[in-house]
Amino acid sequence: MSMTEGVGRADPDHDTIVAIATPEGTGGLAVVRLSGAGARDIAGALLRRSGSGEALVSHRARLGLLVSAAGEALDEALVLPLLAPRSYTGEDTVEFHCHGGRMPARRVLDACVAAGARPAGPGEFTRRAFLNGRLSLDQAEAVADLIHAEDELAAAAALAQLRGGLRQEVAAIEAPLRELLADLEGSVEFGEAGLAGGVARGRIVADLKLACGGLDRLLALAPAARQLRDGVLVVLAGPPNSGKSSLFNALLGRERALVDAEPGTTRDVVSAGLRLGGLTFVLQDTAGLRAGGGRVEGRGMELTRAAMDEADLLLWLQDLSAAPAPGPDEAAAAAGRARLLLVGTKSDLAGAAAGANDGLLVTSGRTGAGVEELKEALLAAADAAGMREVARAGVLLNSRHQHRLMEAREPLAELVAAAEAGEVGEEVVASLLGAVLAQLGEISGRVFTEQLLGDIFSRFCVGK
Repeated sequence: MSMTEGVGRADPDHDTIVAIATPEGTGGLAVVRLSGAGARDIAGALLRRSGSGEALVSHRARLGLLVSAAGEALDEALVLPLLAPRSYTGEDTVEFHCHGGRMPARRVLDACVAAGARPAGPGEFTRRAFLNGRLSLDQAEAVADLIHAEDELAAAAALAQLRGGLRQEVAAIEAPLRELLADLEGSVEFGEAGLAGGVARGRIVADLKLACGGLDRLLALAPAARQLRDGVLVVLAGPPNSGKSSLFNALLGRERALVDAEPGTTRDVVSAGLRLGGLTFVLQDTAGLRAGGGRVEGRGMELTRAAMDEADLLLWLQDLSAAPAPGPDEAAAAAGRARLLLVGTKSDLAGAAAGANDGLLVTSGRTGAGVEELKEALLAAADAAGMREVARAGVLLNSRHQHRLMEAREPLAELVAAAEAGEVGEEVVASLLGAVLAQLGEISGRVFTEQLLGDIFSRFCVGK
C-alpha cells in the first residue's frame, strides 16, 4: 500500500452512514448519528414537518415526530442538524436524540437505512473527521483514549492530546528540519555542492541535534504515558506461601484470589485494578517461585517470571514468620526495569520479630496492618510526575507513536555523527531528512496508508 502525503478530502458522493452513538440499554436518551451527503434528505424523510414546512437549520435543534416510509410513528425525538463543515465529520450530520432504551433508537436506525443510509463501521465517523481535515491522526486516537480513560489524569491527558498537544510537539521538531531540508534542496539545485560551500555544516549539526533532543524528550515520556493509559503494573512475587494472595486481597479490599495454607495454591497470574490517588494500578498475584515443583506449578512459575519482566513495580514478599531465605536472582534481575519494593508479610504471626526488619515494608494481609503504608509506598514509587507531565503536555504516546519516534531518532543520530565528521554531502543529508520527516508525518497522519487507517479505526466502537 503506497504512502499518501497530505490530508485527503472525503468524496462528496460518499455513502451516507448511520449508527447508534450511545450504548444500547435502558437510559434517559439514545443518540442516532447520520453523516454524509444525504443526511439532510434522509432526516427530512423521517421528520414529520409542521404546516410551515420549516427547513432543517444547522445547529438549531427541533422537536418532532419521526415516522417510517409507511407513515408509522417511530419516536418523538430532538433533531439536531450539524451541517458541513461545522460538524464532527466535516460532512452534513444529523443527530436524532431519541428516548432511551433499545427499541426507539433501533427503529430510527432501521428507518435511516431504509431511506438510503448505510450502517457505519467501527470508527467510521472519526475516520471521516480525519479524512476531512477535522482531526489529525493522533487526535483521532486521543478520542478513543478519552472514551476508555479510567481515571481523571488519563482523561486529562487524552483531552489535551485531542486539543493538539502531541501534534504541536511533533510540529515543533519538524519545523527546523523542514526549513533545513528546503535550504539543502535549494543548495543542491543551484549546484553549491558540499556542506562547506552551501548550507553551513555547523547549522546542519545544530538543527539535527536539536531535533534529536526533542525526540529524546518525547520518548522519555513514553513509559509514563503507557502507565497512564494502561495502569501501573504491580507484580507480587516471592516464594510459595509467602502471603502474596492474602496481601493482594487486602490491597483490593475484597476476596479476589484464592488463599490457602498449602504452598503452590496460585498456579496462574491473577489481575485486578486498584485506584489510588487518581492513578490506576494493575495488581498481579503470581505463582510462588521455588526450585522443583510439578509440571503445572512449573508452568505457573514461568508465567510469574514473564510478569516480573513486564512489571513497573515489583513487590518481593518475604514471610516474616518463617526462617529468612535469600530471594532468587529473578528479583534482582527484574529490578533493572522495575522498581523493587521489599515487603514483609504475616507480621501478625511473627510477633516481636516483625519490628526488626529494616528495609522491609511490614504488612499483614490477615489483619490489614501496614496495608495503607504499602499503598502510600506504591504511590510514591509510581512515576506520578511523569504522568502529570504527559497530561499537561497532551502527549499520551501509544506504541505506534513511540515506534515512529524511535525510527526517526536512530537515523538522525547517525546523521549527526556523519555530518560532524564531514562524511556526508548535502544531497545525502537532504535525502535522509526527507525519510525522517515522512516517519514523523505518520504520527499526525500527514503521511498515511489505507492499512494504517484500517488498523487504527477498527479498534474504535461503532458510532464514533
